[in-house]
Amino acid sequence: MEDNNIEKKEKPVRNIAFSCHPAKESLPPLVQTMLKWTMKNKITSRLSPTMAKLVSMPDLVFDDEYLRNKADMFVVLGGDGTILSAARDYAEYNLPIAGINLGHLGFMTLEEPKNAINALKKLKAGNYFVEPRMMLRTNVYRDGEKVYSGIALNDVVIQKAPMLRVIKINVSISGSIINTYQGDGLIVSTPTGSTAYSLSAGGPIVPPWVNVMVICPLNSHMLSARPVIAADNEVLSCRIACVHSIVELVLDGQANFKLLNNDIVEIIKAEETSHIVEFKKRNFFNVLRTKMSWG
Repeated sequence: MEDNNIEKKEKPVRNIAFSCHPAKESLPPLVQTMLKWTMKNKITSRLSPTMAKLVSMPDLVFDDEYLRNKADMFVVLGGDGTILSAARDYAEYNLPIAGINLGHLGFMTLEEPKNAINALKKLKAGNYFVEPRMMLRTNVYRDGEKVYSGIALNDVVIQKAPMLRVIKINVSISGSIINTYQGDGLIVSTPTGSTAYSLSAGGPIVPPWVNVMVICPLNSHMLSARPVIAADNEVLSCRIACVHSIVELVLDGQANFKLLNNDIVEIIKAEETSHIVEFKKRNFFNVLRTKMSWG
């Protein structure tokens, strides 16, 4: 079975916005090589402020107008974490994201650095697919006022600091209370994030085209606590009871916000969608079997 939501993109890429991991020693030579190729092949390139600083090219920094009206795609140099960061930072521009892997695993990346030019050739020719990925919008309410809002591609995690007392999280789905979880916290993941932190906590694996929210307790002190799947049109509401603990809200393992007792964390499907570039259709279950070393 293949994902029917993946559609081939015939539009050749002519304008690229480059973004990168901020601390990779191999970046400057790779960026220089890719920029030379784009210039030679009449592709307009613009760089994130971090990348422009790394290669001393401040005149190539992209701006809002370029991203909104001209850019065809983001090319991200880094690992999956860099893609997650780019997906959050630039979601409003609705641009596809193609990853060149500078990390270790690279589940969402396309190619290794040695194949970077080959990747650019495929993008230039329009030989790629775009896989839409659901994101989550998280709002924090304190005393009736919104004090924080953010989006995530993988997961939203409510977690206590180590060595402190358990916390209680009262969870409701669209107004119906389902449980009060007692333990280290709670993970709410997208299908993309179902194979990340949620999986290690005992959550189910969800194909990326099945838009649901996975609710997975972290080290619960209740034997009855089990993962729950909610439809993507539901509203999750989590009231925090943490008088004796320090608690954080963490998005994609990167962005964080300190929560206080009686804060309400609301999680919904985001209006924004991530668009991850692939070069060929892959059977999700075949990939899963290989990654998980299943027989």
